Amino acid sequence: RRVLAAKTLTAAGAGAVFGLVSGLIATAVGLTFVAAHGYHVALGTGTLVAHVAGAVVGAALFGAIGAGIGALFRSQLAGVIGVFVWALVIESIIGGLFTSVRPYLPYTAATTLAGIKLGGAAFGPAHDVAGGGPLPFAAAAALLIGVAALLEAIASRTTVRQDVT
Repeated sequence: RRVLAAKTLTAAGAGAVFGLVSGLIATAVGLTFVAAHGYHVALGTGTLVAHVAGAVVGAALFGAIGAGIGALFRSQLAGVIGVFVWALVIESIIGGLFTSVRPYLPYTAATTLAGIKLGGAAFGPAHDVAGGGPLPFAAAAALLIGVAALLEAIASRTTVRQDVT
């Protein structure tokens, strides 16, 4: 269990670094594009900082979730494919059909932390489905913490006993 906790903290730290770097690069590219075309920046500095902070928090929490998923799946390939199928297909279908549930889906909640409009990261027709609003920042973060804790609890009760690492 200590190893699983260490893996979770390490993955969360790596996710935070990845979120910070990607948020800063995306902001720099966006601002460069806006400046090069002479457009007005519609977002204030506070909003831009909040979006980067949301990317850091979302990526860190997804790193923790990934550690739990990695502990549950014996096959790394199955775990990676499962995550992509969940995020890009299943959440898009569920979120497109049931808009009242959409804010509570983990991938959707994480993307709204970084300022993406609700459903903006959905795949296919679900991308343009209107309805509902995103969870507040703290609620979305709490949801992701809960998902990570649930996965860690399941992994500690099932997989850790079989794992020799």
